Amino acid sequence: MRDSTLTHSMVPVLRALAERLQQKPVAQVARMPGVGAVYRVTAHYFDRRAHDSVATLCKLAIGSFPLEMAYDHALNDRIITRTVPRERFEALNRSILTLGFDQLGDMPDLPMFDAVDLWLIERAAGTFVHSVLLAPAQAADRHALLTDAVRTHVPEMVREIR
Repeated sequence: MRDSTLTHSMVPVLRALAERLQQKPVAQVARMPGVGAVYRVTAHYFDRRAHDSVATLCKLAIGSFPLEMAYDHALNDRIITRTVPRERFEALNRSILTLGFDQLGDMPDLPMFDAVDLWLIERAAGTFVHSVLLAPAQAADRHALLTDAVRTHVPEMVREIR
């Protein structure tokens, strides 16, 4: 549901976090030459037990799958870069597409205030961009499957840095 107060207030905040951490919008990344697909998970920890983070995974035409992770106020503002094996990228991609991510809305019944951890999961390819806001600890049904897909196939996208 895109009409909750938390959704309206937190989506711009999470996108601003990516910008503050010098991460280009996923739509812009997806239109870069050689980029076939982009997945991003922006994680917000309401209780500040860990640093908020932005992890961006790309599928490049040359057959590599770089993952960039940036953490708010941590690691001297360095961006950590890794390469994800093809099998793990394809497993994530297959899982996300199978559960119908592109038609999935934000998680319903999000609280009206910042009292839960939130993930903004974005997918972009060409000019297509879609995002889903969810609370991973309370996710159910397809939102829970989405949470599990990220944690199973590319857990470093949501690794907590304290």
